[in-house]
Amino acid sequence: MPSKEQLKSVGQSCGKFDRKDRNTVRSCESCVHWAGETAMCRLDIFLKQLESLDQT
Repeated sequence: MPSKEQLKSVGQSCGKFDRKDRNTVRSCESCVHWAGETAMCRLDIFLKQLESLDQT
């Protein structure tokens, strides 16, 4: 289960991000491809995007 911070970080760096609503913070949760914490990204790229972030 990803944390809120991970959702924001991935959402900000994802090239496939497509916001559901302009009035929301850029996060996976506000992306049209996000299917929820259990299903995650419909494009199946969340984990790859997360791993590519520099988390040092």
